[in-house]
Amino acid sequence: MQFFFGFFLSDLSQHPPHLSWLAARKWPSRYLAPFLMMLGLYLASFPEGSPEQVSVMAWSCQLYTLSFWIFPEGNETPRFYSGIGLELISLGIHFSPTAKNLLSNKYFLWFGKNSFAVYLIHGTLLRSVLVWMMEGITIPPEIQNEEGQMVPGRLSMPGRSRYYFMLGLWFVMLYAVANAWTKYVDPFCARLTVGFERHVFEEQEDLGHNGVIKFGDSEKRILP
Repeated sequence: MQFFFGFFLSDLSQHPPHLSWLAARKWPSRYLAPFLMMLGLYLASFPEGSPEQVSVMAWSCQLYTLSFWIFPEGNETPRFYSGIGLELISLGIHFSPTAKNLLSNKYFLWFGKNSFAVYLIHGTLLRSVLVWMMEGITIPPEIQNEEGQMVPGRLSMPGRSRYYFMLGLWFVMLYAVANAWTKYVDPFCARLTVGFERHVFEEQEDLGHNGVIKFGDSEKRILP
């Protein structure tokens, strides 16, 4: 769903008739954009917890009831609501020049440039480095339960001050590693991919140098 919506929004943001229509009107940025963003935040705020915990708040109970009408049976309701909410927020940003200008500053662009690397490595660093920072590097000794059986000991949660300090430090570490990944690993993988392509496909320009590259028996014209 996110994949196809991303293509749609990319094409829409470069469609000249739509851009002309958007530039000639003020109401989409004044009314439509805030409405879409607020609605997206409302839908995306559906909790990820168990259904029995949803009824604690009236708004989440309303969304849970609505899910039976708008989603197919057996769906992952939190993921569906998160996806639709994200799409509405993105669409609201599309209709808001102020939001686009704010999100286009160099700091947000830096975070966006490293977002894919963060997506790739955050799980590994979370399950290893962050756990070590929060819980330590030693396994607690086994304890005896009420039935007299020896079971693994429980890790003790850190205090609030240590929790927030370590979490902030871990985020700095995460983005430092992600920036290094974007700067060094991604270009290396790109060069490696090009090398494999050249090894698999024997590229040979024709004698006329007319912008045609031959891949075996097929040809591909490269635009100047």
